[in-house]
Amino acid sequence: MKYLRKYNENIETFDVDFAIAKIQEQFPFEKVKEMLDREVIEWTPEDEDGSYYSEHSNGEAEDTIITHLIDWYSSKYPSSYSDENEEILRKGIQTSYNFLNY
Repeated sequence: MKYLRKYNENIETFDVDFAIAKIQEQFPFEKVKEMLDREVIEWTPEDEDGSYYSEHSNGEAEDTIITHLIDWYSSKYPSSYSDENEEILRKGIQTSYNFLNY
Protein backbone atom coordinates (compact mmCIF):
# COMPACT_ATOMS: atom_id res chain seq x y z
CA MET A 1 0.00 0.00 0.00
CA LYS A 2 2.90 2.31 0.73
CA TYR A 3 4.10 2.03 -2.87
CA LEU A 4 0.63 2.56 -4.29
CA ARG A 5 0.29 5.75 -2.30
CA LYS A 6 3.62 7.06 -3.55
CA TYR A 7 2.61 6.20 -7.12
CA ASN A 8 -0.73 7.96 -6.81
CA GLU A 9 0.91 11.06 -5.36
CA ASN A 10 3.10 11.35 -8.46
CA ILE A 11 0.28 11.24 -11.01
CA GLU A 12 0.37 14.36 -13.18
CA THR A 13 -3.30 14.42 -14.19
CA PHE A 14 -5.93 15.90 -11.94
CA ASP A 15 -8.12 13.49 -10.00
CA VAL A 16 -10.74 15.26 -7.90
CA ASP A 17 -11.30 12.21 -5.67
CA PHE A 18 -7.58 12.04 -4.88
CA ALA A 19 -7.54 15.79 -4.18
CA ILE A 20 -10.54 15.58 -1.84
CA ALA A 21 -9.01 12.59 -0.02
CA LYS A 22 -5.76 14.49 0.55
CA ILE A 23 -7.60 17.60 1.70
CA GLN A 24 -9.72 15.53 4.11
CA GLU A 25 -6.57 13.88 5.50
CA GLN A 26 -5.06 17.27 6.29
CA PHE A 27 -8.30 19.06 7.20
CA PRO A 28 -10.79 16.79 9.00
CA PHE A 29 -14.43 17.83 9.17
CA GLU A 30 -14.17 19.28 12.68
CA LYS A 31 -11.04 21.30 11.87
CA VAL A 32 -12.72 22.89 8.83
CA LYS A 33 -15.80 23.62 10.94
CA GLU A 34 -13.60 25.42 13.49
CA MET A 35 -11.86 27.34 10.70
CA LEU A 36 -15.24 28.45 9.39
CA ASP A 37 -16.43 29.53 12.84
CA ARG A 38 -13.31 31.69 13.27
CA GLU A 39 -13.71 33.15 9.78
CA VAL A 40 -17.38 34.02 10.39
CA ILE A 41 -16.27 36.04 13.42
CA GLU A 42 -13.86 37.94 11.18
CA TRP A 43 -16.70 38.82 8.78
CA THR A 44 -19.10 39.90 11.55
CA PRO A 45 -18.95 43.49 12.82
CA GLU A 46 -17.96 43.76 16.48
CA ASP A 47 -21.21 45.44 17.49
CA GLU A 48 -23.42 42.71 15.97
CA ASP A 49 -24.45 39.31 17.30
CA GLY A 50 -23.79 35.87 15.78
CA SER A 51 -26.87 35.87 13.56
CA TYR A 52 -25.63 38.89 11.59
CA TYR A 53 -23.42 36.82 9.30
CA SER A 54 -26.13 34.31 8.40
CA GLU A 55 -28.56 37.12 7.59
CA HIS A 56 -26.22 39.45 5.66
CA SER A 57 -23.45 37.34 4.16
CA ASN A 58 -22.73 36.39 0.58
CA GLY A 59 -20.63 33.39 1.54
CA GLU A 60 -17.43 35.32 2.12
CA ALA A 61 -16.25 33.16 5.03
CA GLU A 62 -17.07 29.92 3.23
CA ASP A 63 -15.29 31.13 0.10
CA THR A 64 -12.23 32.05 2.15
CA ILE A 65 -12.05 28.55 3.66
CA ILE A 66 -12.54 26.85 0.29
CA THR A 67 -9.82 29.03 -1.22
CA HIS A 68 -7.50 28.12 1.67
CA LEU A 69 -8.10 24.39 1.08
CA ILE A 70 -7.51 24.76 -2.67
CA ASP A 71 -4.34 26.79 -2.07
CA TRP A 72 -3.04 24.14 0.31
CA TYR A 73 -3.67 21.37 -2.22
CA SER A 74 -2.16 23.30 -5.12
CA SER A 75 1.00 24.03 -3.13
CA LYS A 76 1.31 20.44 -1.90
CA TYR A 77 0.57 18.76 -5.27
CA PRO A 78 1.44 21.34 -7.94
CA SER A 79 2.06 18.81 -10.72
CA SER A 80 -1.51 17.51 -10.72
CA TYR A 81 -3.33 20.81 -10.17
CA SER A 82 -3.99 23.69 -12.53
CA ASP A 83 -6.29 26.70 -12.37
CA GLU A 84 -8.53 24.99 -14.93
CA ASN A 85 -9.47 22.46 -12.25
CA GLU A 86 -10.40 25.01 -9.58
CA GLU A 87 -14.16 24.92 -10.20
CA ILE A 88 -14.20 21.10 -10.15
CA LEU A 89 -12.25 21.04 -6.90
CA ARG A 90 -14.39 23.82 -5.41
CA LYS A 91 -17.57 21.81 -6.09
CA GLY A 92 -15.95 18.67 -4.67
CA ILE A 93 -15.03 20.51 -1.48
CA GLN A 94 -18.55 21.91 -1.13
CA THR A 95 -19.95 18.40 -1.55
CA SER A 96 -17.56 16.89 1.00
CA TYR A 97 -17.92 19.69 3.51
CA ASN A 98 -21.62 20.42 3.05
CA PHE A 99 -21.60 23.31 5.55
CA LEU A 100 -19.41 25.26 3.08
CA ASN A 101 -22.29 25.65 0.62
CA TYR A 102 -23.44 29.23 0.39
